[in-house]
Amino acid sequence: MVEREIIESNLHLTYRRDLDILFLRWYRSPDSTQLRQGYLQALDMAKEVKTAYYMFDLRSRGQVSAEDEAWLLQRFFPSMEEECSHKSYCANLVTPTHFNHIRDKVGFEYLDQYSDLTKMGIFLSEQDAVAWLLKSRADR
Repeated sequence: MVEREIIESNLHLTYRRDLDILFLRWYRSPDSTQLRQGYLQALDMAKEVKTAYYMFDLRSRGQVSAEDEAWLLQRFFPSMEEECSHKSYCANLVTPTHFNHIRDKVGFEYLDQYSDLTKMGIFLSEQDAVAWLLKSRADR
C-alpha cells in the first residue's frame, strides 16, 4: 500500500496494490485551488503506480462550483487521458444530495458516454463502487 497525505488540499491518497485502485478521500471541502492541486497530485501518483482505477470519495468534498465542475470535466479528465493514454475507470462515491445534483444537472447519460478512454460511475455505496472497479478490471 502507498499512502500520501496532501494536507494543503484536504486530501488523502491510498493506492491499494491488492486491488490496483487509487483511493482519493477528501476529508473536508477544498477551495478551488486545493481541489485542482489535489486532483493533479492524484494524477501524478496514479502515473507513478501505473493504475487505471480510481475511487473518488467525494462525500466530504461535497459539490464544487460550476467553474470547478467544468474544469474537472473539460480540462482534468481530458488531461488524464492524454497523459495516461489508456482507458481509466473512475468510481465516484457521493452523498444522496450530490447524487441528485449529478443526475439533474450533469446527467448520467453524459457521464456514461463521457469518453472512450474515461469510464465514470456514480455510487452511493463504497462497496458498490469498488465492486464496479474490480468488475471493470476483470472485463478489461
